[in-house]
Amino acid sequence: MNTFLTKLSLGFLSCLPLSAHHRLGKFIGSLLFIFNNRNKHIAEVNIDICFTKLSHASKQELLKKNLQENGKTLIECFWLWRHPQKVLGTLLGNIKNYELLKRASKQGTIFVTPHFGSWEFGALLTAANCDFLILYAPSKSEYITMLSCQGRSSTGGTVISTNELNAKHLIQHIKNGGSVGILPDQVPDGNGGVYSSFFGRQAYTSTLVCKLAKKLQCPIVFGYALRNTQNSLRYDAYYYEAPKEVYSDNIIIATDALNKKIESFINTVPEQYVWGYKRFKNPAPGDSYPY
Repeated sequence: MNTFLTKLSLGFLSCLPLSAHHRLGKFIGSLLFIFNNRNKHIAEVNIDICFTKLSHASKQELLKKNLQENGKTLIECFWLWRHPQKVLGTLLGNIKNYELLKRASKQGTIFVTPHFGSWEFGALLTAANCDFLILYAPSKSEYITMLSCQGRSSTGGTVISTNELNAKHLIQHIKNGGSVGILPDQVPDGNGGVYSSFFGRQAYTSTLVCKLAKKLQCPIVFGYALRNTQNSLRYDAYYYEAPKEVYSDNIIIATDALNKKIESFINTVPEQYVWGYKRFKNPAPGDSYPY
């Protein structure tokens, strides 16, 4: 019954134009702002930590916009999965440093893809231009998992569950000339990270990107897509070379450079970052648990 209702709801949703998805997402975000809830609390704590110089009123305005933008990100993915040809056509605005994306079609590349903007749009665009390995965490709904896998592979990407993935798989794919997308701002398990500055606070940060690039001597490219702030039905894609410090033998210098670069991207359009994620859930010694 639940699967039937899910199929019915998503089937109806996919028939609506993208603008309707965005209006629905914005409405959901507005409701989240009005009422107390877990997502709002986490985002509010993170914004308070990362934007200490903002007034309370400015923080609340950012929080509201952020919940609305995250609502769009959540809802639009169902439309993007169903209409991949639009991603490569009418929806695509400007591409910054397109040559870096084309280079990845000839050379194994690590794409650093933070929780910023429309990562589904960015993944579909990147996969259309190179042999791109897309990692995903299975949903509790088998139907949504199936739908997302079909959508994410629709422009040529190879989709693999994080439950099935291991480091050897990543290494071999890059050695064969393929590219992978790695989330740099997801708190790693166990000993997979080090403490590194993120908006002035120590955050447990994955070392996977830096260690892989060092081991394989392959380029690191930051990649993300944003909804155009003047027209949210257009998406602009951005690709940037990683600074040389990210390749440093000193893992603290490398991860600090990684986080600093991500900060610079977020500061351009902070409302499109996913502040509702517990980025500081593993506090450094001496810091308290903030959530």
